[in-house]
Amino acid sequence: MSTAGDRVASELNRELTGMLVESGRRFGFEIVLEYPVRGGRLDVVWTWAPASPFPGLERPVPVVGFEVESSWRTRKHVKGDLLNLHDAGVGLGVIVLAGTDSKDEGLRRFAELLVDRPGPTVLVWTAEDVRALAERCESAYVTASVSAVAAAASLGERPAADPRESSAAAARGHSGKYAPLYRWLLARGASTLTLTFGEVEEVLGFPLPNSCRQHVPHWHSYDGSAVARAIVDAGWKASRVHLADEELTLVRTS
Repeated sequence: MSTAGDRVASELNRELTGMLVESGRRFGFEIVLEYPVRGGRLDVVWTWAPASPFPGLERPVPVVGFEVESSWRTRKHVKGDLLNLHDAGVGLGVIVLAGTDSKDEGLRRFAELLVDRPGPTVLVWTAEDVRALAERCESAYVTASVSAVAAAASLGERPAADPRESSAAAARGHSGKYAPLYRWLLARGASTLTLTFGEVEEVLGFPLPNSCRQHVPHWHSYDGSAVARAIVDAGWKASRVHLADEELTLVRTS
């Protein structure tokens, strides 16, 4: 039977997980939730994949892994978190001890001693560290997005359009390797666009992933696709995708 404390811990876990997901996206990573490792799963992993095929690389590289502990836990749990981070092969691991119990400080000191060993760098964070990261990403993200729109306007790249549309899209912002598509779409004045996959690749400056040519949802799923996030963040959506013809139609949403 769940208690009020369990519910609070569950809500905190969702809050922190959401912040880590959004921060990772703003750094340009692909996000995997419940990343499988031997005997367990990591809560959140930021992964990277090259823009073009890389010989022998079959899946994205796990770069940063997070284990979020927002409910009652012991030293055994922390040891398990560290083992999961090592098994995942991440370049940087983070154990988030998010509780506020009086015994948490002792557990945090234990965790900091535990992770001080050879191997991947592993940090021990609190909930406030996650929130601080999210706030810095938000501030930098919006500032960079507004600057990009202003620069495009000064160069005459954006046709006249409703300024409210620009402001809304700029506030959403976008970073990462699909940012060129985001910026290009911001500069369009039409209400609909029909593009070939090749034309999208010309805008990006690199080939689309195979999934774009194999799965229609890859153009629609904001949570699972970086290219879809660039489209949606710029105020557009894919209304029609024809894989055989390698062509899609985009319609403006804002």
